[in-house]
Amino acid sequence: MQNFLKEAVKNYLESIEVDFNECKVDPKSGLVAKISTKGDKNYDVYIVIPKVKLDYIAELWFGDSSDYDKEDLLKEIANQIVGNAKVIAEQKGINFDITTPEFVGESDNILVNFDLKYTKDDILKFKFKNRCFFVIFKEI
Repeated sequence: MQNFLKEAVKNYLESIEVDFNECKVDPKSGLVAKISTKGDKNYDVYIVIPKVKLDYIAELWFGDSSDYDKEDLLKEIANQIVGNAKVIAEQKGINFDITTPEFVGESDNILVNFDLKYTKDDILKFKFKNRCFFVIFKEI
């Protein structure tokens, strides 16, 4: 799953035409959306994006970062990333379904408030425009 998600995130970031690299810090605050996958292996996938980064994406998509539904935008980003991971996996002969994304919430202490426990192999960390965002995935 990690390789599919990593490629999907890179595809997403390239689609919004930003330069990016790996982030070195762990997630602390931001907005969280979740999508589950169902197949041979089942995962919960969490997309964690700080509000300032979501504002940047809203500006790119809509030309305005002051008037958008942050929950809907975050769910759409999650759907695009995990949906692309599904397409990538299918091209390699691995099939799974994805659920409708759900907005989990916003927090200043994500790992505690949403009980997101992970190992270094369960998280992808990306940085663009000096802000990090994260994809956390756990087999369920």
